Amino acid sequence: MVKFERIYYEQSQHWNKDFQSIPAERERILRTTELIPADVRNVLDVGCGNGSFLNSLLNRYQTVGLDFTKESLKHVRTNKVYGDISELPFGAQSFDLVTCLEVLEHLSYETFCKALEQLQRVARKYIIISVPNNEDLNYALVICPVCRCCYNAHRHVRSFGPGNLKTLLHRFQLLELKEIGPLRPYPRYNRALYGAYRLWRNVPPPTTAVCPQCGFQTIESQKSTETRWNSFLLFATSLFKLLTKVIWPPRWHRQWLLALYVRKNLEEFSEHRSIR
Repeated sequence: MVKFERIYYEQSQHWNKDFQSIPAERERILRTTELIPADVRNVLDVGCGNGSFLNSLLNRYQTVGLDFTKESLKHVRTNKVYGDISELPFGAQSFDLVTCLEVLEHLSYETFCKALEQLQRVARKYIIISVPNNEDLNYALVICPVCRCCYNAHRHVRSFGPGNLKTLLHRFQLLELKEIGPLRPYPRYNRALYGAYRLWRNVPPPTTAVCPQCGFQTIESQKSTETRWNSFLLFATSLFKLLTKVIWPPRWHRQWLLALYVRKNLEEFSEHRSIR
């Protein structure tokens, strides 16, 4: 499974995007930057991806990015380290601020627990975390056509709400929590009915998805070609989705949760809360 995970994350399609050109992502980066306290001088971004956040901080802070994919680090324009979130290669309290943005939802249980300890170990004053807001993991499942494994195409394995984030870190306390990003509809539905629909629809996973069980990956030639049957399926799918929205109206909320934490033994931390 580790091999298949590596194959998924090393795909260049994930990292050659200009996230600053995507309005929602640009807002997320801006709101994260605005949350940085005024007394921060150096920043470590754990799981920095292609550096879309760190690259926006150039000439403002001393910055270091860490990621476990070599492909993503090619795009980072500041100091960068190839490493693992479960064993950060830095000394205790090495950075004023440690950020971990859109990472925690990808981590297995064992890695997740180690990662939280490592983030708290290397952060001197603050930690900023962002995660998807109350994501419905069941709704996003796809089915491998080879081994029939159900999995999340984006490798999300855990969901977060405000309650999770309030008690996430034991050495740090929550200082500020925001819902950010565009308002998005989050569907409400009957799980059994939707599961049956997913089996009937039998849509191949996206081409970037890699089955965590057998490693199957859809190639372009395996995508469905336009036929009368496919046209009927598309019509039936649209009708089904419209019907479910009438019976179970979707809920609306912001796309991400953004949280700022401060070390519990940091003296008079409230004096440093002025934001850049």
